[in-house]
Amino acid sequence: MKPQYRLTTTAMIGVCAALVSGTGIAAGEPVAGTGDYDALDYAVSLEYRSGTREMAGTTTLKARAAEPLSGFALDFAGGKVGEVTVDGRPAGFETRGEKLLVFPHRLAGGTEFTVTVDYLVTRTNGPDGHGPWREIEDGFALGPQMYETMHHVFPCKNDIADKATYTFTITAPARLTGIATGDLIATTPLGGDRTARTYRMAYPMPVDDGQIAVGPYSWITRGGPDGVTIRDVVPTAQADRLRETLARTDDQLRWLTAKLGPYPFGTYGIFAPLGTISPFESQTMSTIQAATLSAGPADYVRVHELTHQWFGASVTQKTLADNWIAEGHAHFYGAWYDAGQSRPGSEDAFADSMRMFYGIDQKTRDREGPPAAPKPISGQTQRAGGALALYALRQTVGPRMFEEIERAVAARFKGGLASTADYIKTAREVAGRDVTALLTDWLYAKKTPPMPGHPDWKPDGAAS
Repeated sequence: MKPQYRLTTTAMIGVCAALVSGTGIAAGEPVAGTGDYDALDYAVSLEYRSGTREMAGTTTLKARAAEPLSGFALDFAGGKVGEVTVDGRPAGFETRGEKLLVFPHRLAGGTEFTVTVDYLVTRTNGPDGHGPWREIEDGFALGPQMYETMHHVFPCKNDIADKATYTFTITAPARLTGIATGDLIATTPLGGDRTARTYRMAYPMPVDDGQIAVGPYSWITRGGPDGVTIRDVVPTAQADRLRETLARTDDQLRWLTAKLGPYPFGTYGIFAPLGTISPFESQTMSTIQAATLSAGPADYVRVHELTHQWFGASVTQKTLADNWIAEGHAHFYGAWYDAGQSRPGSEDAFADSMRMFYGIDQKTRDREGPPAAPKPISGQTQRAGGALALYALRQTVGPRMFEEIERAVAARFKGGLASTADYIKTAREVAGRDVTALLTDWLYAKKTPPMPGHPDWKPDGAAS
C-alpha cells in the first residue's frame, strides 16, 4: 500500500475479525472451558497440487500447559479437520467458527505436550474478497498480515505475543518452487514428479510473521554485510533483470545496522511475488513486487520493511496498543533513508518529511486516536504518529543519544516482547534524564504536542 504506507504487523488486528471471521467464535477470542498454553514450536506440512485450491496439511504443535488443561483451543479458519492427536493419542475435538477445540487426556500445569492435526485447507477468501490468499496461474502466496493470515493456513495459537519456532515443509510439483519463511534445510525429490522443501525458522517468530508461497521462482543467494546471507526469491524469468536493484539491499542493511545495531537474524531477502500483493514484512523476508522495487518510492518501501526485522520481528509489540513501536520505527527510518537519497546527508530533508506528517497529525489523532491508544480502526496514527514521537525524542536528547536509546531497545528486547512502558523506561535509563512526560504526551495525548526545536511547525500545516 505504498506510498500510503501499509496496514501490517497487526496494525489492523482490531478490524480483522470483522473482515474475515464467519459465524461462531472468531480467532483470538477466549472460549469457556478451555485453558491457556504457551506455543513452543510448530511443524507445518502443506502439499500444493495444480488445478485445485485444496491442500492437504499436517501441523504438529509443541506446547506447554500454562495451567491444568482438560481442553484447549487452536485458531483455524482454513478448512476441514480430519484427525487430532495429543501426545500420540486420539483426542476429541470440535470446530466452532474459527476455533478448533481439543479435548485431550487431562494435562497438568507446566506439562509439555504435542498436538497433531491432519486437515484439508482450502485457499478461499471471503465473499468480499478479503483474505490472505493471493492466487497466480499455477501457485499462490500469502497477503499482508492485516488479514490475520496464518490461522487460515494451519491450526495455531493466534496470539502475536506467543512467539515460537517453526519448520515448514512445502510439497509442490517439481517444476515449481515451494517457498516459506526460514532457512532452506532440505530439498527432497518425491515420487510423482514432486519436490518437498523444508525451511527452519530457529528464531522465535510471531505467528503472523511468516510467508508461504508456491510458483515458478528461483533463489538468488549471496554474501551480505557483516556476514548476513542475502537470499532473494524472484520469478525465474525475471532473475537477471532484478539482480541490480536487489543489490541495493546491501547499502540499506549497512545504513540500518549503523543506527540500530547488528541485524538480529542470519539471513534476509526480498520475495518478489507474481500477482498483486501489497508490500509487507515477514521474519527474515520482505514481500515486495518486482514492479515496486523499481518504482519511485522503492527506497522508502524497502527500508520500511527491512526496519521491521528489528522492530516487529525481533522486538515484537506486546499488544495492539504497542504497535506504534513496529510501525512508527518502520516509517521513521523508511522516511529518513528516502529523504537522504534526495539530499544525501541533509537533516533538512528528513525534517521536511516529518513536518509534512506533523501538519496532519491532529486530524489523524481526531480520527484514529493517539499512537499508543488507537481506535479499533487505525492505520496512520501508529505509523506516522509513532514516527513523530521518535523524531521528538531525537530532537530532545540529540542524535547521538537517540541512537544509543534505539540500539539499547533493540538489544534488550531482541527475540522477545516490548511494550510502550518498556520503551519509555529504556529511553529514560539510557538518556539519564526523564523523558517520560515527553513520550507520554506524544504517544497518548489527544492533541498534537509542540515539536521540540521547531516552534514554527503547526499541527494544521499552517505557517506561523
